[in-house]
Amino acid sequence: MDIDMDVYHGELRRRNRLAEEGRAARVRGGVFDGEAGLPPVTTLMAGKDVLVTGASGFLGRVLLEKLLRSCPGVRTVFLLLRPKRGVAPAQRVRDIVDVRLFDQLLVEQPSALDKLVAVAGDCAQPGLGLAAEDRDRLQRTVAFVYHGAASVRFDDPVEKAVLLNTRGTWELAELCAGMARLEALVHISTAYTNINQDVVEERLYPTHLDWRLVVRAVSDPETARVMNTLGHKLLGFHPNTYTFSKALGEQVMAEAARHLPVIIVRPAVVIGAAKEPFPGWLDTVNSPAALWAAINKGVIRVSRLASSHTTADYMPVDIVAKGTIVAGYVRATNHGRDQDDGAVPVVNMAITDVHPVPGWMLEEIFNKSCRRAVPYCSAIRYPMFFTDVSGPLYILLDFFFHILFGFATDLALRIGGQKPRLLKVYRKLAVATSALAVFLDLKIGFKTTNFWELQKLIHPSDVKDFDFDLDSLDPRKDGKNQLMGILEYAFNERFDREKGIRHIDR
Repeated sequence: MDIDMDVYHGELRRRNRLAEEGRAARVRGGVFDGEAGLPPVTTLMAGKDVLVTGASGFLGRVLLEKLLRSCPGVRTVFLLLRPKRGVAPAQRVRDIVDVRLFDQLLVEQPSALDKLVAVAGDCAQPGLGLAAEDRDRLQRTVAFVYHGAASVRFDDPVEKAVLLNTRGTWELAELCAGMARLEALVHISTAYTNINQDVVEERLYPTHLDWRLVVRAVSDPETARVMNTLGHKLLGFHPNTYTFSKALGEQVMAEAARHLPVIIVRPAVVIGAAKEPFPGWLDTVNSPAALWAAINKGVIRVSRLASSHTTADYMPVDIVAKGTIVAGYVRATNHGRDQDDGAVPVVNMAITDVHPVPGWMLEEIFNKSCRRAVPYCSAIRYPMFFTDVSGPLYILLDFFFHILFGFATDLALRIGGQKPRLLKVYRKLAVATSALAVFLDLKIGFKTTNFWELQKLIHPSDVKDFDFDLDSLDPRKDGKNQLMGILEYAFNERFDREKGIRHIDR
């Protein structure tokens, strides 16, 4: 597929130039000069302790790796981890870092992982489930907090989602309120907490329910059961308990910002890495790449999640990690804010307005390049896909390509003495499709002034490690990397193009 990048990235390059010009103006103005000047990220964080929640998740791991690799002076990184019976805290840490994501870090800094310290706790429990001595240590030493712990399941009961995503946020704010050295508390939310807006601005929006009332209700077993039964009737415009509870969590942080250095980052749909520590890192199937991987395996041929007219907002995970660290730096140094109006600063991490990837482009890239550039040896039939199928035709093709095919395949497996599994896969896909389909109809935009401001505000010496490098994004290259990454790191399958071509062509 041919893309004129000068045209495609025209607006992106204009904003890049503005950020670079703004940074140059700050250099000329002496903002970074002398002892009173603003330090680089690496200098600011040197010798300081950091607390990360959600480090075992997809984004949390990438954030952790970036922190250690690009801020080598960090003294200690505390990881708040749920205790597991029979598993020592040190083993929990090893389980997180024993993946290829950390290979480059260990080459550059062999002892970097010695800085990691597991702290037993649970964001869904009162007081975060912390022991008194651990709480005291964190409050005495931690300077930067990155709060990413959350349940990202769309089908969680109201009680479970609120206890972790809302009450857990309040419990973390209470912990931070006692931190004598705290310089920044970065709360990782989602860009989709306000999908009732045509354009989501970088500010807080009111919620239809008070977070304190909701937390109080789910904390009581009787009312929690009632709320779980009511389910979606409580959610208002929210399509699921995830965005509902995350929106309430933002309200928690808005209150905490009255006395704490809070900043909220709202990433859009997080996908595999664009560049760091290597292209395509993706160790989860909870990603849009999973749909295209299923297509590439021949499992899916039609889906309500793929339409040529939709444009999702994809954000590579390494760019989100960089932005999260820089957001903490900006909040700690408090620069870039001409006046403090008391409002919590919010950063929308979204790029559809400068890097749109509509469904028709994804389909064309897949059909013309990805299908044969990244063929899967495990494909169960030749990969093909049909978009813009709806109504009776969709029902017919879904039955023919999926249900009938799944039944025949499972029957063959049973006859061969193997366990049937394909119809079960299709049932799970149907549930996931139902949960995600609501986002396809969204025609929503994002104001991203603060996101671009982050690039202007970084120290010149931080450009190498923390520039977002958005102009290097290319849907053709990135599509291949996503398909290859999910195959190798999420499915744990080895990529062999020649063998894959022979397999799908047979």
